[in-house]
Amino acid sequence: MGVNSVLIRRSASDSRYEELVAHAVKSLLAARVFSKPYPHISFDKFWPEDFYRELLAKKPEPTNYVQLNRENTRRQFTMFDGSCDAGDDERRRLWKLVSDVLASAEIEAALRQILDEGFRLREKGSHEGWPVKMYPRPVAYLDFDGYAIKPHPDTRRKVLTMLVYMPEDDSQVDLGTTLYKISPLGVFHWKTYGLVEEKTMPFLPNSGAAFVVIHPRYNLLRSSWHGRAAIKTDPEKPRFSLLNAYYAQPVTEAAY
Repeated sequence: MGVNSVLIRRSASDSRYEELVAHAVKSLLAARVFSKPYPHISFDKFWPEDFYRELLAKKPEPTNYVQLNRENTRRQFTMFDGSCDAGDDERRRLWKLVSDVLASAEIEAALRQILDEGFRLREKGSHEGWPVKMYPRPVAYLDFDGYAIKPHPDTRRKVLTMLVYMPEDDSQVDLGTTLYKISPLGVFHWKTYGLVEEKTMPFLPNSGAAFVVIHPRYNLLRSSWHGRAAIKTDPEKPRFSLLNAYYAQPVTEAAY
């Protein structure tokens, strides 16, 4: 997404745009920064509390998600195409605003600043040029009981992964993303590709995590391995989160 596209999208957003962007940037710049097992951050209070509660009260209508797997345990609501068809007009405006904020140049700049180590590790192995180019592709997920994803470093087409956790309370604290590291003990963990768990990010309201995608071809020992064991959750209370993924190519060319 080019600068002109961002400016066009901003012009259609409501007056809360600047406040929301500033609040999100403040959250990211105050994030806890970790270097191991690969550079990543965790952050809190990404949205203003009143806006966060509004998002939870006006989630996209269930019929506007698409099913992503055979088990029907993951469904995606697409925001990056600009339509943000979340249901009624009020929901469409609200989630269009969310999309605009996540795609803002200010949030990109904050991520580049605080994850500089990750970008430099990636570029050293990828030789993409500096600064590494990236284009936002925000979506929302509903994950249902039994959802799981094996440890993976993410595709090389993806440059940065940013997750915003959106639970109503702390009852799903154990459902966050797990980070993995390469270890000699990994030989005893063949089901996780020889990796061992480093930590699981807490799935707390209005919090999140982000990391630059470092593929094993770029740096074997600092690769961005992550995943999620099967979750257990009430069918009426799926895991709700936002993924703001940045790709090396513009949205029209990016693919999962």
